[in-house]
Amino acid sequence: MEYIIIALHGWKGNLESMKIIKKAFDFKNTKWLFLQGPYKVNDKEFSWYKKDNLIGYQCTASLKLLKKTISNILKSGFPINKIYLLGFSQGACIAMNFLAKQKLSIGGIIPISGFIHQKNKFKRDITSSNPNTPILLIHCHNDIIVPSKESHEAYELFMEAGFDVKLHLLNGGHKIPLKAKGLIRDFIEKSKN
Repeated sequence: MEYIIIALHGWKGNLESMKIIKKAFDFKNTKWLFLQGPYKVNDKEFSWYKKDNLIGYQCTASLKLLKKTISNILKSGFPINKIYLLGFSQGACIAMNFLAKQKLSIGGIIPISGFIHQKNKFKRDITSSNPNTPILLIHCHNDIIVPSKESHEAYELFMEAGFDVKLHLLNGGHKIPLKAKGLIRDFIEKSKN
């Protein structure tokens, strides 16, 4: 096993939601870990964020889950620069949020059809983070759930903070297009140290 991809589902997803991507992409020498958002929407649907009427959206449990997962991987002796976060929609949001607060550099993050939640807070958080984690932003032009301008804004914020970030816009709606497979494979191959 050469790489680990930690897959983060979108809003109302679960452990099963991203398994189809593993099958469709069929990356060799790659272990996929499927995490589930810690906040319950209902019995079968989960979220990475919890709305609190007093203080807004919270994601503390999600960030702890990601930190613990990566820590456990590192304890097994796996190199940090071979660990990737791939998030779709709300999963992309939490991946970017995690990176903004992360002190260590991982192999890379791949936010697909996501947006940065609380942009002003994100700007404050990201300025003190480590900009050595490469980022591959992917979005579809015709996404009406999360417009592609959100990935443009994320691109600008990461560029301003000094990150190595790439943005690819593909045809389609709010989904992970099969054309993303080659982009992701190339990104991982080029990112390896």
